[in-house]
Amino acid sequence: MAGASTPRSREDQKKRKREQNERDGQAKRLRQKTKTAGKANGQKNGNTDADDLRDGALNVLSQLQKNLTDDQIETELVKLGDTEAQEAGWQVSLPMGGRMADIDPIFAENEKYLIVTYNTSLQIYSVAESLLIRRIALPVVQNTYAEKSSAPTIVATRQSQLKPDFLWVACSDGRVWRVNWKKGTGVYDEFRTQSQTALDLSVASIEGQKKTTEVLYVSEGKKHAKGEVVAYSGPDFKQPTAEVLFATKQVDHAIHLLRSSPNGKTIVGATKDGLVVGTLTPESEWEFFTFDTTDIICALDIRITHSKDNSLVLDLIAGGARGAIYFYDDILRKLQNLNGPKSKREALTSRKFHWHRRAVHSVKWSKDGQYMISGGSENVLVLWQMDTGKKDFLPHLSGSIENIVVSPTGASYAIHLDDNSAIVLSTAEMKPSTYISGIQSAARFTSTPKDLLVKRVWSVSDEVRHPVPAALNPAEPSRLYVCTGTGQQSMLAGEIQSAPLLQSFDMESFRSVSKQALARTQPTDVNITSKGNPISEPRITHVAFSQDGRWLATVDDWQPPKRDLEKVAPEAREQFVRERREIYLKFWSATAGEEHFALSSRINSPHVTSRPETVLALAADHTTNRFATLGDDGTARIWQSKTRQQDGIASKDNAGEVLHSWSCTVAVGLGGNVGADALTTTGETTGERSGSLCFSEDGSTLFVAFGHSNDGGIYVIDTKTGEIRSTLENMWKGHIRRLQVLSPYIITLSDDLRVFDVVADELQYGLQLPSGRNATAVKEFSHLAVDRKSRTFAVVVPGGQASQLAVFKPEEPALLCVRRIPHRITSLVSTGSSSGFVAVDDAAQLWSVAEASDPAAVALSRPLEDMQLDVEPVAGDVILDDAIEDEEMASDNEQETEAANGEEMDLDDDDAQPAVINRQKLAELFDAAPAFAMPSVEDMFYKVTGLLATKPLGS
Repeated sequence: MAGASTPRSREDQKKRKREQNERDGQAKRLRQKTKTAGKANGQKNGNTDADDLRDGALNVLSQLQKNLTDDQIETELVKLGDTEAQEAGWQVSLPMGGRMADIDPIFAENEKYLIVTYNTSLQIYSVAESLLIRRIALPVVQNTYAEKSSAPTIVATRQSQLKPDFLWVACSDGRVWRVNWKKGTGVYDEFRTQSQTALDLSVASIEGQKKTTEVLYVSEGKKHAKGEVVAYSGPDFKQPTAEVLFATKQVDHAIHLLRSSPNGKTIVGATKDGLVVGTLTPESEWEFFTFDTTDIICALDIRITHSKDNSLVLDLIAGGARGAIYFYDDILRKLQNLNGPKSKREALTSRKFHWHRRAVHSVKWSKDGQYMISGGSENVLVLWQMDTGKKDFLPHLSGSIENIVVSPTGASYAIHLDDNSAIVLSTAEMKPSTYISGIQSAARFTSTPKDLLVKRVWSVSDEVRHPVPAALNPAEPSRLYVCTGTGQQSMLAGEIQSAPLLQSFDMESFRSVSKQALARTQPTDVNITSKGNPISEPRITHVAFSQDGRWLATVDDWQPPKRDLEKVAPEAREQFVRERREIYLKFWSATAGEEHFALSSRINSPHVTSRPETVLALAADHTTNRFATLGDDGTARIWQSKTRQQDGIASKDNAGEVLHSWSCTVAVGLGGNVGADALTTTGETTGERSGSLCFSEDGSTLFVAFGHSNDGGIYVIDTKTGEIRSTLENMWKGHIRRLQVLSPYIITLSDDLRVFDVVADELQYGLQLPSGRNATAVKEFSHLAVDRKSRTFAVVVPGGQASQLAVFKPEEPALLCVRRIPHRITSLVSTGSSSGFVAVDDAAQLWSVAEASDPAAVALSRPLEDMQLDVEPVAGDVILDDAIEDEEMASDNEQETEAANGEEMDLDDDDAQPAVINRQKLAELFDAAPAFAMPSVEDMFYKVTGLLATKPLGS
């Protein structure tokens, strides 16, 4: 048992600590001098102070940025670390998830499975359980660091007519793959189109004299060239035979939509200003007709039937970019009659249906042809009765409708929404039976939105303009919380990127759990102004969980768009925006077992001068439930909760939980930067100031980096008293992006990366980062996160449309892991419960960086095929190219299936009719004698099983 602490013993302890710190500091200085000294002759040991060490470390590593291209910088970064050690110690998972492409989903295997095309993969889901069965990655985006104006994208996915186990996938650069979706074993028979372009793809099976062959109709078109429809066929498609069926008369009028009948004898396509209809004549020659339309066609569907005289009837519906739907009945016969006698000629008139305010994103025939189903940006599914024109609506969907698919039996509708989700509705009740959702954060557009095919008063950004706030809940480490909006187009439309919702995503099952509005939203179909502009929504700029996961703090920001200031006098516009800007700090309680958060407190304008000021940073304490914010008013505030009381009694909610209120307990002004007047003393504007803050690991200190580009200071604040203990100078330069603490080191990410040892008062090392061609992107999408379990930190720096991810230890600049991500990283968080990090990119994909020695981290990093999600194994065999092998394989499978079914039948017979035991027999067995006179347990066991067992049949 330890004795009581005396003044003498306390002095001895302090002395030993000082001696230990001095020895540690001397060792660190010696190591630092060894790193920075090089092999220069005559250098003196022990005479270099902290400033010299700081400058020396930066001089050694600053060559990574000077006059080097992005590729050269990456090469130098790789040289810093041991590549073999990186591969053995750390690993980067394959990308998981992604953004659903604007391609129709596919019902497969008697509507048991739904195949969804993503921008980088194919994913197969169980319709009955909404579970992910398999993910098949496609090599669409090349691993490049350079900027490209047009990266390749997937343009079409079609199921094979002859071999339903296979899918045909076309890429915009002309690559065509054949993929076995049942096995997911890879990509087969890749070939390129003649023009090395592809706009759309349709698959058909044509019956020949000897056998049925599969034909791929591909719409191709280069810039400043005519559009073509090319038919590809062949026994194995390794070197297919190509035949040009149709070419447009004008250049830059390529066919962007292509549909064909199942037998391949009818083709319908849409150009920029018209429709193309082709048919195969009895002489095996193609005959094409073209006619103009009054609108740009952005949705198309055909229906093939036969009349009483067995002639083909082609009914066509086309959705326009201005909201109208055009119905052409028996269009093929009318086109053919134009070349016949005048008595048979008919005008090419269409029946017009108009309800959508913007473009018709998708339109489909019902199974019986009595209805058509359409959808657009109104978040409403519309069912049209063809005879009467009557409309039925399914409103308030979670996003704009991108694609609609009617199941082969007509019993279900599959709907793809632009919030990266898909649902399957029953046609009878119009209720969802399947819900599929990925990460719904803002993603980069891979194609022009259909609403922008015509000129609008508003525009949509092609790229993500701001980082996506994300956090992991310490109470549920597998839950990733990502800020999102009401749809991809609504998030990126207008001047400000909106994100008023918080999505909860389970990374273990890879399913979306819930979505909650944390700020003002506009979920109804009336989501545009009277002038046609989309209504702007707030953007959540910061999120953070408390150390126990019981509290969530968020900051949302909104200001009037510039279009609302057109009639305001120029000199009054700035004041108008200031007065109407809304900034809220909100605290939410997270109750165990509840999916949604309850609002506890809302702080209006947490940082304010004569106007609401921007909240630059939000941080959570790692030891207790409190948060800190940094505002552009030059003030750091610490927020804590207290029990809400009424008449001295604690207030409780309906569930009996004690209510809390949050308030500011400590406010610290940062030097001469306090207040709005400080902004004009040097002639600099508010936007030129930046800041970040972080608690120390023990919660006793708050480190705050704040100031202009030439300040570079870090304030060390006592969290109890609010006193500024010291100020560290020249700790960052340019724009401070993130500050983190990994005791005893302070890590700053600005125009360079610096690791400072607070105890030794010296710079451990520094690293210059690539400036990049796009300074705004580098400033917005540079990330820093620390992992306290493995005592490492990760840095992400964007370059073009890609990102560079590296993992360091604070003790030395050697890289533990470096990876080039072919997308821009929008979020980076540490996993918390395990060693490693999780990143979200602008393709809505998850990347995990983990230490191989951590079993929990390895489980997070495994591909989806290894996550045991395949609860419904997909049956099927590898389809061989040789027909004889196909038959033999099918025969073997039939025998195996019969044998398996036979075994299952025997088992089912045993279980199908359980033995019925008479209660009297059980009573006679157990009540035959008192307990002390009962037979042995073994005898009783055999007697009971004898009653349950079935007697053998007599021979």
